[in-house]
Amino acid sequence: MPVRLSVLGAGIIAKSFMEAASAVADLEVATVCDIDENRARALAEPQNSAWETDYQAVLGDESIQAVYIALPHHLHEEATIAAAEAGKHILLEKPMANSLEEADRMLAAKKRAGIKLMIGFTHRFHSELETAKRLIAAGELGQLTLALDVMTTGGVIPGWFWQKSEAGGGVLHVNGAHSFDRLRWLMDSEIVEVFAYTDTYDSRKTVEDSAIVAMRFANGALGTTVHNWVTDSPLPFKCDLDLYGTDGALRIDTWNAIEFANASHTWVQRRERDDMFQKEIGEFVSAILEDREPCITGEDGRRSLACVQAAYESARRGEPVRLKDEIGG
Repeated sequence: MPVRLSVLGAGIIAKSFMEAASAVADLEVATVCDIDENRARALAEPQNSAWETDYQAVLGDESIQAVYIALPHHLHEEATIAAAEAGKHILLEKPMANSLEEADRMLAAKKRAGIKLMIGFTHRFHSELETAKRLIAAGELGQLTLALDVMTTGGVIPGWFWQKSEAGGGVLHVNGAHSFDRLRWLMDSEIVEVFAYTDTYDSRKTVEDSAIVAMRFANGALGTTVHNWVTDSPLPFKCDLDLYGTDGALRIDTWNAIEFANASHTWVQRRERDDMFQKEIGEFVSAILEDREPCITGEDGRRSLACVQAAYESARRGEPVRLKDEIGG
């Protein structure tokens, strides 16, 4: 029997979810829920799903086993705890929450309910990052020494993304969540210290639209992550990651290619398409059916959030900030 799932939130990212979910085996998107009935219906009808405007009604449906939460960030805690208490497995869009206290309460609810909680870090499913992970694990780069991550993006997003009361933070919270997670994962080491600068260059925003963070990893490596989202520039999105080690280096053009180089040879691997969202959803469904933890857990979401919050603290204080190593819940 397929996993029956409900989508909570019918915004831009939920549309991408619905397109990918239609190709995932053993999954049935039973309902789409949004307070705006027209948006819920528009997203549900093409996939022959039902629609609903009250998420409590969805959570009360015993035939629903799981939910995908794609709500504004300030609603993540309430929806996650309610879904956990209703016994639903949860795929939650990043960032996990707007504060570590919220994240800890969410993890505690997950633990009490015994459900699966997976955070939507799609970058782990990009084919070029999967290739990078295999090369690093095989020792092709030797001892890792430096990571340089750059995300300068634009495009159409909802206005609430730039309002602190709903978004919780700006580019560092939204895109930095991806960056900190993919760096932790690829470097196979926790981030232990950060030093950040943030600023806002668009007066309409109440959160930062530019940020630079230097970091140190537990394994001794260094890193930086750079973010900018000021205007809808005609330049293409940049999402580049360079990784250096004592024996080799990788250059990743996210969504496009990966390049490897060492003392004896170089190569470039390009791709034309990649179903990273489909792979993410498939992992969530498999974890439910196989009764195991997903490869990305709520604790991973909390660790990424801790890096973001430490960077904000560093920017306020103007000095490096050490990260604590405990996980709440």
